[in-house]
Amino acid sequence: MKSTTAYFYSIFATTLVLVVMGVVITMAIEARKISVALKENLMVEVVLADDIAQDTVDMLSKSLAKETFVKKVVFYSKEQAAESLKKEFGENYLDILGGYNPLYPSFRINLKEAYANPKSSDRIQRELQSLPDVKEVHIQRTVLGELDKSLRSFTFVGLVVGALFLAFAVSLIFSSIKLDIFSRRQVVRSMQLFGATRWFIIKPYLGRSLFNGLISGVLASMIVYAISYYLHYEFSELVLTTDLFIFAMLSGILALSGVFITLLSTLIALSKYLNYKLDDLY
Repeated sequence: MKSTTAYFYSIFATTLVLVVMGVVITMAIEARKISVALKENLMVEVVLADDIAQDTVDMLSKSLAKETFVKKVVFYSKEQAAESLKKEFGENYLDILGGYNPLYPSFRINLKEAYANPKSSDRIQRELQSLPDVKEVHIQRTVLGELDKSLRSFTFVGLVVGALFLAFAVSLIFSSIKLDIFSRRQVVRSMQLFGATRWFIIKPYLGRSLFNGLISGVLASMIVYAISYYLHYEFSELVLTTDLFIFAMLSGILALSGVFITLLSTLIALSKYLNYKLDDLY
């Protein structure tokens, strides 16, 4: 009875670890999507000379479109910039200046996600600044830095939480193995006296661990999917991933992780406890 209860708790602990792992992976996927969207929506403004010729604008536009770091490039004339300012503030401030337009033509560039980081921004700014008839280049370095910092912090927290739950699961599995060996100590002792190899003794435990790991993986996958579906249903504005292919991949990862955790824990525990005198386990 104690052995059965211990194995039940080991399945529960492994499932809990896998649920946390699944939630962290799902959150990482969503965080990645949000990070990509935010980075690629950040605008790099390339301010051009007031008297730039149209031929130069066309040449720069084609040149920028071919750059590896450019996702999208749009040219804004002085008139378009004034119209954009009017829409933003709801008032035509140029009327105060008697119709004089002090704004400059510019290119507004969206960077590809791989280049939207503080390290690449310095090189990109130097490269853009060297183009003909370019007055200034404005890159939102602070925002890029904050995005990278937030993503690193999220990853660190996820790893810490996962490690804590993994340690919890392994400790319970260790306890369950110890209890099972104790409950069967006479059988194990008899097997050792009759010359049974360590592998012969360990093999049934590994089979049970494999089964427990698969059960934990399936249960965890169902729970994670249920959590994601509920959140997607209740908070549709979050636009959470409901792609069945992604969840199939996640289920496979959780199942393999469950098998790995239980098998590894069982091997370590058995290797440790079979070296003891069985009467000394308690």
